[in-house]
Amino acid sequence: MHFIKRSLRCGLVLLATAIPLLGMAQTAKPLAPEVLAAIPAEIKARGVLRVGSQQTFPPIEFREPGKSEVTGASRDLLAEVAQRLGLKLEFVQAEYSALIPGLEADRFDLASGGISDTEEREQKVDFVNYLFSGGSILALAANKERLETIDDFCGKGVATLLGSRVIMAQVEAASERCVKAGKAAIRAEQLPSAPDARMQLDLRRVDGYLGDFPALVYMGRQFPDRYRIVGGNYMLTQYITSWGFAKNRTALRDAVQKATQSMLDDGTYRKLLDKWGVGGAALPAISVNLPASKRGK
Repeated sequence: MHFIKRSLRCGLVLLATAIPLLGMAQTAKPLAPEVLAAIPAEIKARGVLRVGSQQTFPPIEFREPGKSEVTGASRDLLAEVAQRLGLKLEFVQAEYSALIPGLEADRFDLASGGISDTEEREQKVDFVNYLFSGGSILALAANKERLETIDDFCGKGVATLLGSRVIMAQVEAASERCVKAGKAAIRAEQLPSAPDARMQLDLRRVDGYLGDFPALVYMGRQFPDRYRIVGGNYMLTQYITSWGFAKNRTALRDAVQKATQSMLDDGTYRKLLDKWGVGGAALPAISVNLPASKRGK
């Protein structure tokens, strides 16, 4: 994908006001009346769009140490979406593996924070696609072993986030290749949160931490001498980062899609991505239920 060449995932409730960024939303073309009319009545009455998120995926959606507000590229996009829909944001903290169950239980209106659209997940929820992404591998800079792809991890350990099905499928396939080649299998550990999984790397209990490429790029910039991305910009799998919606929320799904598409059309979308250094991950159009498996190479 172009993103690779340009190199560059309930309890505490946090409120984020939907204030448009200077020079962006002021010139936005108003959404069609039928789009606003389609917003579910209970959400209109509440005046709030509830977003389920783990809030641990910089630069996409996270909280900085010691701060309570959610920040990041997805947060900024959703704040602008909410503003265009006449709503405010309310972030509901939830573990990554609890996002889809939370949608089904109506604990929040949409799921965010690094969730990817897959054909399997589409059987349970719908998605609005807003970003290219992929799973990459973070290693310690001090590790001088030849680690270029997942196939170099035979007999080694990797850690990732619990519920990362797309990434784990690739790890399992690579582990099978290791065994067929007469090598030891890859040991994979899944942890409840991204910081927990990365800690296994910091403690040298594993040789690689698997996560979203944008998050790993951000982390590498924060600690330039501590980490390196395996293969430079290697992605063991590519996918589409999305916002998830319950199957009975098609009107809300479509309203969010149209609001985000309007941001792409007037330039706000790209400006917000560029602000976080992920402009190269921009999609050409804001789609619904169009995972990487259904897209052209």
